Amino acid sequence: MSFANHLLAWGPAVLWAAALFFLSALPGAVGPDWVNVNDKVAHVGAYAVLGGTLAWGRHRSATWMDHRWLLVVGALYAVSDEIHQMYVPGRSADPADLLADVVGLLLGYGTTWAILGRTKDARDPAGPGAVDDGDTR
Repeated sequence: MSFANHLLAWGPAVLWAAALFFLSALPGAVGPDWVNVNDKVAHVGAYAVLGGTLAWGRHRSATWMDHRWLLVVGALYAVSDEIHQMYVPGRSADPADLLADVVGLLLGYGTTWAILGRTKDARDPAGPGAVDDGDTR
């Protein structure tokens, strides 16, 4: 797999993780005053995007990394994000935020994978959902 293909596969996840880090580094409440979104809804939405970009990376990547490992990586990133916020003035680590992050990660990953699973994968002529049951009839 070429560097350009790796970049297309995993670049969105890396860029979104960097955006999340930047937003977490902002002191106090994030977002303009005119946006009235519940904090937990914002966490679910932000991490749904991360989950979606991880699913995209797996779909586009030449290697088949197990779904569980990608979800663990995403959850560990959420943990690190909450720890990071402990050191930002006006922010704090919140277990409820972490739960919202993981829920968003699962929703985004699952939804994106379900959508991508309906499209043909260039690596497998039979498509990503093909199962070889050994039946040669």
